Amino acid sequence: MSQSTLSVIEINNIKKSYKDKNVLDDLSIHINAGQIIGLVGRNGAGKTTLIESIMGLRDIETGDIKVWQEFLGDLSQEQKEQIGFVQQDPIGFEWMRVWQYIEYFGGFFRGWDKAYSERLLEKWQLDKKSRIADLSGGQQQMLQVIQVLSIKPKLLILDEPVAHLDPNMRRQFLAELVELTCELETTVLFSTHIISDLERVASHIALLSHGKIEHFYELEKLKESAASLLFENEIPETRQFDNLINWQSINNGCKAIVAKPNGISISQMEKQLDISIQSQPLSLEDWYLEVTNETNS
Repeated sequence: MSQSTLSVIEINNIKKSYKDKNVLDDLSIHINAGQIIGLVGRNGAGKTTLIESIMGLRDIETGDIKVWQEFLGDLSQEQKEQIGFVQQDPIGFEWMRVWQYIEYFGGFFRGWDKAYSERLLEKWQLDKKSRIADLSGGQQQMLQVIQVLSIKPKLLILDEPVAHLDPNMRRQFLAELVELTCELETTVLFSTHIISDLERVASHIALLSHGKIEHFYELEKLKESAASLLFENEIPETRQFDNLINWQSINNGCKAIVAKPNGISISQMEKQLDISIQSQPLSLEDWYLEVTNETNS
């Protein structure tokens, strides 16, 4: 199997519930080597639960999760050391100095690059002698990111890694992430609520809703397709267009949103319906708002 098609994460029909709510409900997704997956969804959709399930921090009720074709518990020590993980919550270890934290955790990974970690500390202006307790929330988050990047992981899993960072620091982190993934062909899964960040780094977008990955697309193909369509007449039967959502009557016509790539083309629709259709491209953020507020699902 080639590097480009090697499955790094395989999630098959997993379920996780809390009390009477199915947070993950028969969820499946396969992530291939070298892909950078942006995981999005509303607050409470289950993004953190999914990520922590992949990392073995939460037990799933049904289904299975494999990393590099192995269950997490069956991975070799060398494979485990090639996984980098940043949690959304604060890091703790408040009594440590920055340099102590980096060196302590770096010691668990044979691939740790001390010189690289020191370069990132200097680049992002984190004082090595500072106590973690004295760092801001954003600085603590950046410290976690530096530690994880400096192990040069082959698989990088990030849960809202830039939630506490200012725009300048976010951009620097994303640039470093792109550079690292290009150098090492690292596979990345990161959750975010900042849609603009996806456009800078992600190769694919996965939208988690109703316990499932309801949309999973190559980002460039989605951006080429996402649009708002205005039809000059009402459409008597809309179910024939499965890539369109949020139908709405307007004046003597109607409008809809292109939610999926690779559907029927607009010119084909015009010929099929014998009407004129106006198309207005959607930004990724507008697409996200439309699909998370879908009215005809």
